[in-house]
Amino acid sequence: SWEPRRRGGGGAGRLASSRSLVALASGALALVGLFFVSTSTVNHLLYPSGRLQSQALEEDGQHAPSLHDVDDSVHNNSVLAKPEPEKKEEGQHAPSLHDVDAVHNSVLVKPEKAASHTSEAPVPPESGSRGHDRKEKEKSVFEQVKEEIERVTKLKDDADGLKSRAEDIGKKADGVTKDAQQSKEEASNKTEAAEADRSRAERLRRKAAEALAMAEQLDDRAADATASAQDLRDGAQKKMNLAADMRDEEEALEDKFADKLATAKGAEEKALNQVKSHRVCVDLPGVRLGTAEGAEPRAFAPVAVVAALRTAEACTAWCQEHEACRQSVFSASPAEEEEDDTGGGDSCELFGEASDEPKYFRKTFNSSYCGSLSEKQEMIDRVQSVFKMKPWVPEPRRCAWAGENCMESKCCANVCVSDWQFQKCDWYTCYKQDEYFAGCHLGSAPGGWDGKALGGHATREVPKAEEGVLTQGTSLFCFCVVMWDQPATMQAMDPESAVANNFKEKKLSIFQCEEHAFFDGLPTGSGHNIDSFTHAWQQVKKDGRWKRHDWTVKVDADAVFFPNRLKMHLDKLRTPKGSKVYLENINYQF
Repeated sequence: SWEPRRRGGGGAGRLASSRSLVALASGALALVGLFFVSTSTVNHLLYPSGRLQSQALEEDGQHAPSLHDVDDSVHNNSVLAKPEPEKKEEGQHAPSLHDVDAVHNSVLVKPEKAASHTSEAPVPPESGSRGHDRKEKEKSVFEQVKEEIERVTKLKDDADGLKSRAEDIGKKADGVTKDAQQSKEEASNKTEAAEADRSRAERLRRKAAEALAMAEQLDDRAADATASAQDLRDGAQKKMNLAADMRDEEEALEDKFADKLATAKGAEEKALNQVKSHRVCVDLPGVRLGTAEGAEPRAFAPVAVVAALRTAEACTAWCQEHEACRQSVFSASPAEEEEDDTGGGDSCELFGEASDEPKYFRKTFNSSYCGSLSEKQEMIDRVQSVFKMKPWVPEPRRCAWAGENCMESKCCANVCVSDWQFQKCDWYTCYKQDEYFAGCHLGSAPGGWDGKALGGHATREVPKAEEGVLTQGTSLFCFCVVMWDQPATMQAMDPESAVANNFKEKKLSIFQCEEHAFFDGLPTGSGHNIDSFTHAWQQVKKDGRWKRHDWTVKVDADAVFFPNRLKMHLDKLRTPKGSKVYLENINYQF
């Protein structure tokens, strides 16, 4: 707060300077008429002891109070406090009410009205020069007050500008404070992150130390491994040198072996030729001889020579060159259309015993009897005996289908066409068109054709083989086609699956054949019997077991079948061995 300074022994409570009055006036204006000047303050303004000072307070290092100081003084009632009464100087008198009103009107009114009011203010009657001096003093005071008010107004405007700037600076300070808070939070987060990084760095340092220790161990191990590898390389080099020496030795031995092998081959060939020169073989082309009782094929392996027994001639020659060989059997791979139970692939079998019993007569076979020169006639007699057992087997005919040329085959492959009552069936006939073409047609020949009937589809029956002729055996491969999920076709009857499972459980029917098989039927069932029938035989061909047997038998699941009775009939038929035939066990309609 601002306190009035006292000077000397007189004028206690006198204002320190004119700036003090300006500050007082400014504070009075700011209070908008709520400020009243005390009587003692007016005394300071009117009397010499209270004359306003225009110079700044420079004594004792003090400065003129600012507007802020004045405002604080006003609020703290430091300026408005009533000053102590002072002694009236000689020749002075106490101010009258008129004097107070005059000062009031001069100080508290607005600056623009101050001048007019000062001229009109009532002046108490004064005498002589003293009254004139007082008027001059008042006028001087009023002018000073006016000037100070103008200065105060300008300072007020400056203060308002400073206040506005202060508000702007305050807003900026708020923003800076907010940014500072955010920066503080960010700094806190970064501090935490830094702590985490330091912890992680510490862990990494520990791991790095462990890794470094491990690396040192690995370096030691690597050094040991390097030394060991060098030892191994040295050892390997020694072994390579040894291997090189051994290869040289090997080559030398191979050369010796080749020489000795050539010598051995020459000696073996010479020996074989010597044996061959004292023996003879008789061929049975188209015949596969059986084996004598208890006889098994023998190897007769070569010693030094290479035996390539891929032809009938090579097979016979190899048997002739070995004194203990009495019979050779060569089997060539049959054509696809001539598949049988003889097995596939070329083979040469050699035996120490000879057999008089032929097993097959087929062009893919060749058998030979071999013996000494003195046994030649005996072997010729055996050959004649074997060929007497050869059956007559008609060659299968390759009939033409309708639309093809049947000039050569003179037969038709198409089946007959039946009427709706199955009482009559018309067969296709091969008719001659001209000297180059013949075709299969139902009924008569087409118009404009030559019309000569060259043949048809008449059934050929194979006659029984004569006594002593080789006949077909009775080995059976039996199969059954079953619709396992199909219900019974008639009421009060079991489905065929139940019948099949019954004789399967009791090992009857096809289970009494040499081999048997079940095949799944088509979903169409017996309603499309031709498709089902064809599909079944395709499965039989794919299975392949039929090749190992003399006959293949298709048995219906509900048929009463006794394999032994069939074998009895087959034996009586005396079917020539190798005949391509089928048996007709029913003569229904046609």
